[in-house]
Amino acid sequence: MRELPISADRCAIFYALTGRVDAGCATPDPSVHGTLRKLPSASEFSKKAAPLRGIAEEQGYFVRFEFNSDSLTPEYTAHLDRLAQVLVSSALEGSCFMLVGHSDTVGGEIYNLALSKRRASQVAAYLVARGGVSLARLGTEARGEATGVPGVPGPHPLNRRVEILAKRQTADGC
Repeated sequence: MRELPISADRCAIFYALTGRVDAGCATPDPSVHGTLRKLPSASEFSKKAAPLRGIAEEQGYFVRFEFNSDSLTPEYTAHLDRLAQVLVSSALEGSCFMLVGHSDTVGGEIYNLALSKRRASQVAAYLVARGGVSLARLGTEARGEATGVPGVPGPHPLNRRVEILAKRQTADGC
């Protein structure tokens, strides 16, 4: 998995969301931009938010959650603080952001869909309240357990996530 480290600065976050280098930033070094992470064995699955390691197939920008929880952990709130700085920057003022919630496969499908919706809503609420991001620029989507991380078993903690995706505004808005 290639995933931004939790300590990623605003330059790395901007690059991960847009594929562009922001003003005042250097092009990120690919060897540290997203570190390769290893998948633990199934017997090591944890109830905590996924550790800061993963697998080679996944790429993106994620917030991870503990088992059966929509609460943000302190390490991810610090991550969202840095993300909010990027989202409200003038370089992204014409962009919209989709927050896509997911769950692992433990529990019922309907419950997991609702949990993934709460996770995406929790991230949106944090970005608005603490980061000053306009709610009009954020969308949320719930996928429950339907879209797991490729190559990762369904109950694995890496599937408990919210993906953050960026796109340009259209004439109709976000």
